[in-house]
This record gives sequence, C-alpha cells and structure tokens, in this order.
Amino acid sequence: MTPTSDFLHKAERVIRHTLEGLRPRLLETQGNIEHRLKDDKTAVTEMDLLVEDRLRQSLAAFDKRIGFGGEESGVDLEQPTFWLVDPIDGTEPFIRGMPFATNMIALIHHGEPILSVIYNFVLDDYYVAIKGEGATCNGHTIHVSSRGMGRAWVTIGTASGESGVEGLYDRISTTVNAVRRYGASGFEYTQIASGALEARITFHGHGFAWDFAPGALLVQEAGGRAANIGATSYDFRNLNHIVANSTTFEELMAFMNTVRADQ
Repeated sequence: MTPTSDFLHKAERVIRHTLEGLRPRLLETQGNIEHRLKDDKTAVTEMDLLVEDRLRQSLAAFDKRIGFGGEESGVDLEQPTFWLVDPIDGTEPFIRGMPFATNMIALIHHGEPILSVIYNFVLDDYYVAIKGEGATCNGHTIHVSSRGMGRAWVTIGTASGESGVEGLYDRISTTVNAVRRYGASGFEYTQIASGALEARITFHGHGFAWDFAPGALLVQEAGGRAANIGATSYDFRNLNHIVANSTTFEELMAFMNTVRADQ
C-alpha cells in the first residue's frame, strides 16, 4: 500500500485519541511509579508496556495491513510499511517526575519516516509532522530557529567509552554557545523543531531507531535538516546523525566529520 495524505491524517487522529485517553494515567504515575531494569540496563515501567499495547491495538483496528514495532515488543526494521513506536521516550525523566518524557510514533514507508507524532503528555504539547506538509504543535505551524553557531544551544547523545567520544563535549563547547542535555531525545527534537534549541548530535550514543526517527522527520518538516554523520542523507537505521536548523547544520557536520576521521 501507499499511504495517502488523507490516510495519514486519519491515522494521526487515531493516535491522538489513543494518547489523550492515556494521559490521565500517565500524569498520575509520573514521578510515582515502580520500574525494573531491562537487559540493556534501561528502565521500563508498566506504563511503557501499556502505552505500546494500546497503540498496537488502536492502529491494528485502524488498518491491520500495516506492521507494528516498538521498544518493548521488538521490531523488524525491514518491513515495507510499519509503525515504529517509543511508548515513553525519556523513561528516566518520567520516573523522576521531570517534564521531558514523550510518546513517539513514526510511520515508516519503504525505509523512510512519512508521519511523526511526538506527544509531551505533561505539558500537553502535541507535535505532528507529515512528509511534505510541514510540522505543527497543537495545530500551530512550527519552525526551526535561524541562530548560528555563536548563539547555538546543542544537545549531544553519546555513550562513554566509545571511540571518538572522549572529550567531545569539551571540543564542541568551543564552537557553540552551550551544550545541553535533557535525557530524552524526543523532547530535544521538539525543541529544535520549535526553535528553542538549534541541534542534536547523536554519535555512538544510547538509543535505537524508535528514539530518533520521529524527531528527525519533525525537524525536517519544521525547516531543519537531518543526515547521518559522513553522509548527505538520513537513514533512520543509522543511529549516528545530526539534526539541526539549516544555519548550523553544515558547520556541525564538518565538525563531526573531523571527529569521525580522527577515530
């Protein structure tokens, strides 16, 4: 199947209805919920499982032809068309009662995100992007900033001990205004798309495709750019990437290409 614009808008409404129905329970348990550590040492709560299951059910009822994959149940990234779900991105902030956790969903069609929803259920900010149709927050068009490197706030996702990571924060800090970190990539992407932050660099970092694909499309549709480090295009299966406003993108890519070459 080839999803039409009408199909995507109808799917988005199904997602919104599902997530808004879950919001009271998410708010009730935020900062007040038990958790366990998975094999990869990341945290999971009963709400991660509940949100993913409810999305699976509602999207299957909407159109059972489309595949489904999520953080908690596993995913086949080679499916032709499928939903890619991070039920709670930023589970640690969610457990700690911080307002950075989001629900993230992308529709992947032939290896490309074409619909993205990111819902900050704490702030009740609902972000949508449809490929070729722009990006919105609560129905209002959003756009990346035009700030350059000297004014840029940039976030970085890395894992300690990986090649090229040591000293990266100090190196990038000399070229931008500030390096920030919120512990939730979905939140960071919404802030780039809205113009509050300028860029995110993911380099040998924590996370998987569901952590990044929805946000990359959101930023692109808000006028920004996304590409894998060392490439000119974005493949959501390659986790090393830069997502940024158009003003800082080229300089950040040149910087990270140098870092990559020094490995």
